[in-house]
This record gives sequence, C-alpha cells and structure tokens, in this order.
Amino acid sequence: MSESSETKNATDSAYSEGVVIRVDAQYPLIECGPRRFRCMVRKKLKYKLKGVVKRVCVGDRVLVMPPDNDDNLGAIEDVLPRKTQLTRSAAGREGYHQTVAANVDQLIVVVSTHNPELHSRLIDRILIGGEQGELSCVIVVNKIDLAQRDEIAKRLDHYPEIGYPVLLTSATVGTGIEELKEVLCDKSSVFAGPSGAGKSSLLNAIQPGMRLTTAEVSRQTGKGKHTTTFVQLLKLDFGGYVVDTPGIREFGLWNVKRANLAEFFPEMAGHIGQCHYKDCAHITEPGCAIKAAVDRGEISPERYASFAHIYETIEEKQHWE
Repeated sequence: MSESSETKNATDSAYSEGVVIRVDAQYPLIECGPRRFRCMVRKKLKYKLKGVVKRVCVGDRVLVMPPDNDDNLGAIEDVLPRKTQLTRSAAGREGYHQTVAANVDQLIVVVSTHNPELHSRLIDRILIGGEQGELSCVIVVNKIDLAQRDEIAKRLDHYPEIGYPVLLTSATVGTGIEELKEVLCDKSSVFAGPSGAGKSSLLNAIQPGMRLTTAEVSRQTGKGKHTTTFVQLLKLDFGGYVVDTPGIREFGLWNVKRANLAEFFPEMAGHIGQCHYKDCAHITEPGCAIKAAVDRGEISPERYASFAHIYETIEEKQHWE
C-alpha cells in the first residue's frame, strides 16, 4: 500500500507516484518512497473531480511534484484511477459526495451491542457502500462483553449466509481480537461505523503502539463522540494496513437509485429480472420474484424490511404498469 515508484509521465518525468496516508484540515500527507511530505492540490483537479468535498482521499495513488525540502509543500498533480472505494453522500451538501478511502481490499463495518445500540439498518447502508465500491465486507460487533453472545449471533445469523462474515469482539476483555487480526493480516482495510462503537479501541487492542484516542459514549444522548477527527492510513506490524475513519451517525448513499437498489443486496441480485413487471420496485407489485423469495425463506425478512425502508428514503418517483 505504501510502495511508490517513479512514474514516467509524458509531460513531466519529474513527477513521482505516491500514496495519500492522511487527510485532515491541513494539506494531505503523502508517502512517496522513504519520504513523507504535505502537498497542496492543484486547482485543475477541481474541474476534473466534480461534486466532491475533498479531491483526494486516503489510499489514493497520486502523481506528485515533491517539495525541494521538508519545509516546503509538494503538489498533487493528478489522482490515478481507483481500483476500489468507499463513498458516501456529503452531509449537509446536496449533490456532493465524499470518498472515504480508496484502493483498499475490504470494508470492516464496526458496530456495538450497546452505547450506541446495534442498528442493522445502519449496517445495511454501509454494506451498500461496500458493494458499490467493490469491497469485500466483514461485520464486527464490538462490546460483546455487555450482551448475550447467543442473542447477538442469532440476530445477525443471516449475514454470513449471504457472504458477510460476522465477528464478535470486545476491546475491553480481548474477545475476538486474535480473530480480527487474522481478518486484517496482509490486507488493506477501511474501518467504518458509528461513533462510540469502538473502532479506535479495537485498533489499540490489536496493536497497542497505535495509542489512538478513545472516549466514552455520552450519557445524555447515548451517542458516541468523535475521537477520530481525520482519516489516516495505519500500518499493521503483523502485515497489512488499516484506514481509520471518524465515526458516523448516518451513512448517506451516493448515486444509488430506487431502480438499482436491489443490485446491492447480494441475496436479491439473482432474482432481478424475474418479476412480472420489468420495472418492479419489489415493494407492492404483484408477481414480484424478490417478495416470493422472502416468502420461501430464501431472503431474510429483516434484510427485506431494511431494503424497503432504504427504498422509501431514496427521493425519486418509481412507476410500473
């Protein structure tokens, strides 16, 4: 992930290829071979990458003009094509989106049993982002020491059946930490989940030297506090990389329409095109193959209810005849 090489550019052989390893309020931090330095982003990228809050993200492979010395800024000249990405709509900015991380292997959806409470619909929204960005997805349920293990496992037992492994952990008592390390080993991963679920605590547990800041959940609101305020790429001593991200309270879907929502539910994708109506919304229409699969037990009622709820939150009209 951190490897970089001199790039032969048709217009300027002085450009080098680097990786964005941190994005915060300041200039992005780039790793380019043995060097790390801050870079400004060329204004020309503003017109190339329209509708984005930030023009580069952690994990991006970029062409840079390195600074003359460590006291100066380099310059990001271009962003190379992304192999994978995790993208969400930008909160409070209609029509804009934000790519959280790029060029990673897998998405680790981190939630908790308590404080904040476990909400499967938030899990499903983040999973849609992972499917959209062509990422493998793993669900990690933290704070299992505060809940009945069998009850939580039963509540989420439909996820492994559709290809999403579920790992039960406790950063406090060490449950599942070795299993999580195996999932992360020699891969690049992005952690995403609600504030207070324990992403930073888990990373501290798998590699104590990280010393990431943690905080308790607010007693008044029951919601987590943002302890991670920027996105950064962290190297794991046992092999691999992790992108640590700020906690979220909702995951806004980007460029997902009602007409293609079912494509991001793996258990539903195989039934698309088998409905009586070609433009079936899979909600109230007769002859719906997806609803029939739910009735046969091939699709879990919980996931279908989540699909229907998300469908209603997407603001566009859907017609069928």
